[in-house]
Amino acid sequence: MTTLRVFEAAARHQSFSLAAKELFLTHGAISKQIKQLESDLGCALFTRQHRQVSLTTAGQRYLLQIQAALATISRATTDIRTAGTDNQSLSINVLPSLTINWLIPRMEEFKQRYPHLYVDLSIGDFNVDFNQHRYDIAIRSVTSAPQGCQYVKLMDEDLCLVCSPQLATTLHSLNDINSLTLLKHTTRPELWPLWSKQVGVTLNNDKKFGMEHFYMLSQAAVSGMGIALIPRFFIEQQLSDGSLVIPFDNHFTSPYSYYVLSPQAQRLPAKAQAFIDWLLEIFAPYRH
Repeated sequence: MTTLRVFEAAARHQSFSLAAKELFLTHGAISKQIKQLESDLGCALFTRQHRQVSLTTAGQRYLLQIQAALATISRATTDIRTAGTDNQSLSINVLPSLTINWLIPRMEEFKQRYPHLYVDLSIGDFNVDFNQHRYDIAIRSVTSAPQGCQYVKLMDEDLCLVCSPQLATTLHSLNDINSLTLLKHTTRPELWPLWSKQVGVTLNNDKKFGMEHFYMLSQAAVSGMGIALIPRFFIEQQLSDGSLVIPFDNHFTSPYSYYVLSPQAQRLPAKAQAFIDWLLEIFAPYRH
């Protein structure tokens, strides 16, 4: 299969170099695979010229058949992946900040993988009772393992201290954060005291501003309102584009962990299992 994919790419591009770039291989590896294939077939597939290649008549015939075969394999794989999900809906309830800042930008990948599965996405941070709420999946952040449902732990909540680049220029030591407004997560008021205890800083700042969700905290921090404790995965984009910075990289894991919840059952429906498997893939870089 690898050799056939190499041939198809080289023939489509009519270039060993472009095929190597597409398949993340070296030019030499492509050339070696093609030579082995030609030896096995007993005929030339390419005419080699200075810095370019072209298909022989046999190569042209072979390309059409190989492309059709690879397309058949691709369709068969897609059919298996989407088996049991056709014309079904998947109801998912997710934390507001996680939905807005992180999940929605990635949902197109899930949609491409399961195109026949209709997703009904809603937000909430209340306790989920699957006997009352008609959800297939919920994602929550809690301090202890959920009860009355099936669950899979996605990750711990690692927080980082962040602020705008402008405010960061005023900070020379951790104690300097007392000169800034502390942006507080109002449903998790214990985070700042826990953080200060771990890093050994006394907080004596009366300037505080409360907000209910991490998304709101991130927007306030970007605007320069103050300094905040926010999970790193929530603010990847802001850290990348420089609208937020980490003035002091003190690792801090909060008491909260993220779980994906589902109704108690002997076996999950294929649609729910497909979403959980996908979640575990995209959360993999954050698990430890």
